[in-house]
Amino acid sequence: MLGLSIVFFVFALDLASKALMFSALTKAGGLINLLPFFDFRLGFNHGVSFGLLSSQSDWAPWLLAAVALGISVYLSMRLWRATTKTESIWIGLIIGGALGNAVDRLVDGAVTDFLDIHINGYHWPTFNLADVAIVIGVAIIIFDGFRNTIADRSDPPATL
Repeated sequence: MLGLSIVFFVFALDLASKALMFSALTKAGGLINLLPFFDFRLGFNHGVSFGLLSSQSDWAPWLLAAVALGISVYLSMRLWRATTKTESIWIGLIIGGALGNAVDRLVDGAVTDFLDIHINGYHWPTFNLADVAIVIGVAIIIFDGFRNTIADRSDPPATL
């Protein structure tokens, strides 16, 4: 139930935030300056992370959404068999984010982005809450993998 709750929360929060920010940023001319290093900036990603595989083709959003949905189906099966809270959390975050971006692609043909970080002339690609959830989910996988590797090394060697 934990993972499923996270899926629904991330999915709903992502779509609501995109609708809210699209409306606000359209009225504001596409940019709201907040901090010296952080703004809300309206952007549309026709590819995957950082605009990779970007295409203006009519079939590209459908293909990318199909990939996201396929990954979500696979992870849903993993979620059903999850044995730890950590596993349920990372799976829920990734599925919720993937579904949010997939719906955006299918409805609008691109993913709506609005979070904009820039420091000393370096400008990070604009992103959204679904992207944040996916990145946190992947970070949990990596951290959990390192934690398990360290725990395995501290186990005494088996004796015959």
